[in-house]
Amino acid sequence: MLHNNAIFVRSHDYSEALSTEGEQPWKTPRLVSSGGTHLAGSLADLPYALAWVEQDFIVPESVQSLIWEDLVPSLLTGAVLPRWWRVTGNELHAVTLYQRAGEELLTASAKDEKLRQMVIDILSDRMLPQRSGRLEKALRAGRLDQVFPQIMPADTFYLASEFRRRFPNDAEHWGPAGKELDDLCHRFASEVSPERLSQDFGVPHPALAHSYSRELLNVKPFPTFQDYSSRLLAESWDSNNLYWARLTDEMGYPPVMLNRLVPQLTRRMVEKLFATNLDDWPAILRAMQETGEEFRLGKTASLPKSEATPGP
Repeated sequence: MLHNNAIFVRSHDYSEALSTEGEQPWKTPRLVSSGGTHLAGSLADLPYALAWVEQDFIVPESVQSLIWEDLVPSLLTGAVLPRWWRVTGNELHAVTLYQRAGEELLTASAKDEKLRQMVIDILSDRMLPQRSGRLEKALRAGRLDQVFPQIMPADTFYLASEFRRRFPNDAEHWGPAGKELDDLCHRFASEVSPERLSQDFGVPHPALAHSYSRELLNVKPFPTFQDYSSRLLAESWDSNNLYWARLTDEMGYPPVMLNRLVPQLTRRMVEKLFATNLDDWPAILRAMQETGEEFRLGKTASLPKSEATPGP
């Protein structure tokens, strides 16, 4: 778009289309078709505005329109703004271990009433009451096949991180990944701390936090009803970069490859989005998991093959 339309981005616009509507040139940018399609307004919130245009070039796999209008630009922005040149192999592996350790805690809690209550108390910070109730019921029944398909990577990451903070003396509950994570945290405390991982693998929150700095907010997913609310849903969805990082680590890629893999995997995920209604936010999780499975099986043709030895 930028190569084919020299005036696509411009910081001020005094065209008749704007002046008749009483808008000012320092407003956030929006698409204007007068005098050739371009972005009119200021350069504030430009990443989101460019992603808004980009989403129109992504064709869904299913015969449907994407029903969350503001969701996709936020997902695309969160995929391209972070840069991983300074991310180390220890950080990348720590992101994997946090997710695996959280899964181990969930598995163990199915047979341990005390641990189950500890796990539910932590996850209730990130879940609506109905969802945490369904999770507790499934864990109590030992139905792990119902648990993991509905658990987001950000949930397991937060569970392991918060469990370590709240219960530092309960090492008996950790499985192999939890013990490896504990060792990694003792040897490289500042490098793999939740705070640093939040900065490196978080996403921008211009609507929620009025900032493009990256962080993991660890909040309950915002409900969506129309328009702007789906942008809030996207900014409360912290799972993508964590999940792509885990795949990168498990497939044996170096951290620097995140700069290429994350944008491409996110676009592929957008192609797979297929929601049944406005409340069907698990469709985001399904699309992400399907994309990850394609990547593991080497079915994503545009992505490189790893020549490294896969991680543990």
